[in-house]
Amino acid sequence: MALLARSVRSHARPVGAVSRPVIAARKCVIALSSTAPAIAANPSVPKTGQHTVEDALRDEALSYFFDSSDLKTTPTTGGVNNVVQYVETSSGERYILRIYNNGNKSEKVRFEHEILGQLAQQQLSFQVPRALSSKAGRPHELLSNGAEACIFHIIPGTLAKTTSPEEVGRATGELCSAMGKVRVDNMKAPIPPYFELFKVHHAIGGDADVFYREVANNPDFNACREAIDFLVSEIRKIEEKLALYLRQDLPMQLIHGDLHYDNVMVVEDTVSGLLDFEFCAYDWRAMELAVALSKYVGEDDPLPLCERFVSGFAQHGQLTDAEIAAIPDLINLRIFSNAVYFTGRAIAGEDSLESLTSRAGSYAKRVRWVNANREALVAVIREKMEALVAARA
Repeated sequence: MALLARSVRSHARPVGAVSRPVIAARKCVIALSSTAPAIAANPSVPKTGQHTVEDALRDEALSYFFDSSDLKTTPTTGGVNNVVQYVETSSGERYILRIYNNGNKSEKVRFEHEILGQLAQQQLSFQVPRALSSKAGRPHELLSNGAEACIFHIIPGTLAKTTSPEEVGRATGELCSAMGKVRVDNMKAPIPPYFELFKVHHAIGGDADVFYREVANNPDFNACREAIDFLVSEIRKIEEKLALYLRQDLPMQLIHGDLHYDNVMVVEDTVSGLLDFEFCAYDWRAMELAVALSKYVGEDDPLPLCERFVSGFAQHGQLTDAEIAAIPDLINLRIFSNAVYFTGRAIAGEDSLESLTSRAGSYAKRVRWVNANREALVAVIREKMEALVAARA
């Protein structure tokens, strides 16, 4: 599984010494106990984001999965939530190491891997992340600092980005249908649904006033004051709409929750794999489509991209009329969730507020486009969904 730019839906806290400034990885071979392999670090690639990890913790994680003392790690160039590094064995086999940075919430990891295990039993046209079993036969292991770690096989391909919207839409619809068949009735979903907007981060704790006060009183928001004030005004509006949608009883099911084109791998314009299932939640079914479209609406000419995506999505996905009508608001809800999340991370000292202030302008641009084009967007989605229904009849 390749790690690339990631979602922001997590109740995260730093792993190891993540509060240190980002430094370039140094070339070294670590002398360790007989139970932990020595790792050579690539000197040319910086450590991922703020999520650096102490060498000893990294090597502890690897020791659960590998006997060899001849391993090389290479930090990835993206990632927001976890410590993720490439691992190469002496025989040339390559994997992904993930050390979860989710507040030591093991239940989230168990939930993710249960879903991945069930999806692996379905006949899908693409790969989903496949965990390498530890030496003890488990898909993930608990480290001494309370974090979970796992090793994923790498899914071949490159990021889809905007190159294959219809194919990415097709795979998204296929996954949405597959997720509807997954049963985790004995497990509580650890990620809140999007409509519980202010539960997206523990520092907000479900209290909208915490978010609104922080935006109003923290002078660091002045770096994006016009954009953030606009977003706040729109968030207040969506609060009222959410109550209406809850009364409509929109269809609910398990969803990926973060399936956009930066979590899709393609080989020659065919989807080879879908990534990053750690934010799976029991949520409105339509959020799967809304999350995917929330990236396309930030492009220069969004509507044709959205149209092509929905053409693919309709091949497998299903939506009621009420869901279709809600999609513009649900796209915005995803964007608002990001804004609330980053605010929570800043309050908790897990990240700089710059993670939000640097994005606020882009978020505001997306919301404005959605608001100005909601009728056209709904019309496109309805047309494509109805065309496929007619074709199946």
